[in-house]
Amino acid sequence: SWSGQNEIIITASFTQGSCSLTSYKVTDNGLDWGKKNRNIAGGVANAQGYSSSCYEKVQMLLSDRFQGFFMVPEGGLGWNYNFQGVKHRKGMEYTVKLDAPERFYAESHRPQHFLSFVQMEEGDGGDDDADLEDFLT
Repeated sequence: SWSGQNEIIITASFTQGSCSLTSYKVTDNGLDWGKKNRNIAGGVANAQGYSSSCYEKVQMLLSDRFQGFFMVPEGGLGWNYNFQGVKHRKGMEYTVKLDAPERFYAESHRPQHFLSFVQMEEGDGGDDDADLEDFLT
């Protein structure tokens, strides 16, 4: 069980050409709030009483000895939206589970790429097909 004293939450933000990590510690106020508000429809955005007093930023030391876990989306949804554009919206509902995340370039993160590969393979007979000489004839 969480004591709130030995655990931190790390967020990762991916922007064009960089990655930012930030760590937070849940305060006693936040721990009490979380115990009272376990299942809120719409998540924290719709919660009453949730505020910046529920957490505080803490210093993070990066090391090769990291113990923790990942929360990933359920239902085969990818977590990496760098290839799909903005798809999150306020009030969006989703569920997460404990699991190892997919690789950064995994197919589940970029389905449109693979659909376009299939379309190229099938060929639609249009003017977009490349003109190739057959050197074997």
